[in-house]
Amino acid sequence: MTNFYLAAAMLVIVALALLLRPWWWRASRRGTSADSLPGLNAAIHRDRLGELERDRSNGMLSATDLVEAREELQRQLLDDTAATKVVVADSFSRSSGIAIAILLPLLGVAMYALLGSPKAVLPVEVQTQRATADMEQLVAKLAQKMEQNPGNPEGWAMLARSYKSLGRWDDAERAFARVGPDLNNNAELLAELAETLVQKNNGFDDRSRALIQQALRLEPGNMLALFMGGGEAFDSGRYVEAAARWEKLLPQLDPGGGDARMVESSIARARERSGGAPPAGPKADVMAGAVAPQDEVHRAAAKTAQGAANAVAPPATAPTATSVSGRVELSPTLKGKTSPDDVVFIFARALEGPRMPLAAKRVRVADLPLDFMLDDSQAVMPGATISSVPQVRVEVRVSKSGMAQAGKGDLTGKSAAVKPGAKGLKIVIDQIEP
Repeated sequence: MTNFYLAAAMLVIVALALLLRPWWWRASRRGTSADSLPGLNAAIHRDRLGELERDRSNGMLSATDLVEAREELQRQLLDDTAATKVVVADSFSRSSGIAIAILLPLLGVAMYALLGSPKAVLPVEVQTQRATADMEQLVAKLAQKMEQNPGNPEGWAMLARSYKSLGRWDDAERAFARVGPDLNNNAELLAELAETLVQKNNGFDDRSRALIQQALRLEPGNMLALFMGGGEAFDSGRYVEAAARWEKLLPQLDPGGGDARMVESSIARARERSGGAPPAGPKADVMAGAVAPQDEVHRAAAKTAQGAANAVAPPATAPTATSVSGRVELSPTLKGKTSPDDVVFIFARALEGPRMPLAAKRVRVADLPLDFMLDDSQAVMPGATISSVPQVRVEVRVSKSGMAQAGKGDLTGKSAAVKPGAKGLKIVIDQIEP
């Protein structure tokens, strides 16, 4: 943003220099101000007239020559007066130059504000916050509209997907429930509800598993259901079944595309596990493969699927940073709003993608200040790990309810966006959740 403003300022300066060059040139050539010329001309005229009178008194000029000399002086005075008017005109032109120097930058700023994109020069974090705020407002309007017209299954499905894209899992679950009987006959909606529950509960539970199975019975080739079904089977250790489901998904993806390559890698891992290779532990297992649906119906689910998609472990020849560490402190101004037994959640999230934590740690207020480290071994859900994303943000929440979900009155703090492997982070809990 700073670079953009500096470049714009330099362009304005160059434009002004070219436009005002004639005024500067005239000023350098003129040398004498318009205000001083009339007085100077009059003084010169008086001196010369006095010389003529002295010459006449001394007998050096005749009466006729004196008259002619006076007339010549008068003509010169008239000419000098005309020249003074030109200088005054130049002075007026200088005022115009000053006006241009002021108005041109103001006009440029106004035109950019009207026709340009001022938001584009904001930091990515600010743009994201504003986009999220705008989305929240649109979703609130849609929710209000649905309350006024509750008998609209398509509207409730749209609202549920909107909540899901914002990471509001509880609201999304409630909106799915209000879709009505159509929910049980729509494989896509069942798969999306299962995905919502997985995100909300940080893993598969009995209900999400049942929803996935129901979706696959209704539509065996549904992309999201196959993706979720493969992840559920992999999470349960049924590697042969996971590979089979992802193999059914693979032909529906763009051959050679990024999604197809990730699913192929996931299939390879499932086959490796089914062949008796020693497991790396449940924390390191990856819910591999990303589904990037090709139509609008699937697009709402793609954001969450993409986060779980960073499943494929990096090659052994390219080690990846797997942790972030630092220190958490409670602001002295908020100490009176906590008790020693209040629960504190420390978790890392991907800067982009789903809001599901990549790693989490639970402590108490009495433990603060605390030096912490989050790494892949603390992954909340297989596949979503610190090492699988390019940037993370560490967030801290003092939960009044004792639950990980955000609640009114919770105390929060967060770090800047950092890369995996960052150390020495300092996070101060200094905000109150409205």
